[in-house]
Amino acid sequence: MNAFIDHPSVQLRYEAAPADAVCLACDGRVDRETILACLATHFQFPDYFGNNWDAVYDLLLDRVDALAVDTGWRFSSGSAVQTDPEAITSFLQLMQDLVDYASDQGFRLQVEFYLEPGQAE
Repeated sequence: MNAFIDHPSVQLRYEAAPADAVCLACDGRVDRETILACLATHFQFPDYFGNNWDAVYDLLLDRVDALAVDTGWRFSSGSAVQTDPEAITSFLQLMQDLVDYASDQGFRLQVEFYLEPGQAE
């Protein structure tokens, strides 16, 4: 049984990620620290970023508020990495909250998370 929640609007995929997916792994692992760092780099968070889930939500909420068209975000675990199920679950819930918010604003935000083959859990 998989430890990760597959949200109805956040698609969890068990396959190699497309080239445009943002890899959330660093140094062979995916955990809270690597997820926050990768999101901060990809979305170019400001220097005052608080390095916590609430700060990520607030900054990505600004991105969702700026949407003019339906949008998709892709993320991946990378291959052959150790994953922290609690951090992945928190990330997926955060993404689901953003998907729900975008829907309330009249836009479709589609989030895909790729758990790549060959990874250790």
